[in-house]
Order: sequence, then structure tokens, then C-alpha cells
Amino acid sequence: MYEIQISNNQQLLPINDSFVEDVVSKTLTAQAVVSAEIVVALVTDDAIHEVNREHLQHDYATDVISFLYEETTIEPVQELNDQQRGAGLHLDGEIVLSIETAIREAKEYGWAPEHEVQLYIIHGLLHLCGYDDLSEDEQTIMREQERKTLSLWGLEPHYKN
Repeated sequence: MYEIQISNNQQLLPINDSFVEDVVSKTLTAQAVVSAEIVVALVTDDAIHEVNREHLQHDYATDVISFLYEETTIEPVQELNDQQRGAGLHLDGEIVLSIETAIREAKEYGWAPEHEVQLYIIHGLLHLCGYDDLSEDEQTIMREQERKTLSLWGLEPHYKN
């Protein structure tokens, strides 16, 4: 169903592969994604800065970057809604996230670095499913989906809206 490859290129925070696999699987299942090939790269600020500059022409480190390589409709869905934009899809993509940023942000917001990592993985996967956060309306929808997905682990995001 879901093929998940993890590339852990950082030494700052011990991250168990089964933790990442659980977050990816539950998020994709919640979005009704039929199948997926997902690479999750755990990196430092320097590494994500380089990816951001090279691929997006942004000269700064960031929290998470998603790359959708292929999206195929496997099971046609009668009506696409904001609750499950991944419904019926096969996704092939990659998520690159900075553990260094997660540690820093988690400390600022008063929750565990692992929870910040969860939020980044969920956020990246939601982008692969077709959510965006460029407009205020879309950001509201994405945040709602992040909240809903984090609640699967009994977590609430640190932001208000």
C-alpha cells in the first residue's frame, strides 16, 4: 500500500524509522490515498537551505519542502472535497525536513521536538495530497487538516488558527 523510504542525514535528534512510518501511513490513510511511494529525508538547516536554494530559488533554511513526482488517480472519486484531497490517488513524492528547525521551533512553542517533526511530516504530505497554504483560505483548510491529523495521536498544534 505505502512504500516509505527514510533517509536520516542528521545526528541532532534520534528518530525511529517506525515513528516516521506511522506518521506517514496514518496521514495518507486519513486522506484516503490508495497507494504511495514516499521518501522522507531528515536533514540539517544547512542541507535544507541548499535544497531550498537549488530547487525553489529561496536563499534560506526552512522547516519542510515537498516534491510531488507523480500523482495518478487509481480510484476515481465522485466528488473531491477539502476533507480528503488525496482520495483515490497514488502519490510518488519526497519530503525534506529540517530536524534542526524542528528542535528550535519545538523549544519556542513548548512541545517535544518529535511533535514538531510530526507536524512537518503531516504538512509535507498534505502538500503532496493537493493542499496549499499560499492564500488565507487555503491556509485555513490546511491548518484544519493538520489539526485533524495530529489529533490521531492526541496532539494539538501550537498555533491558534
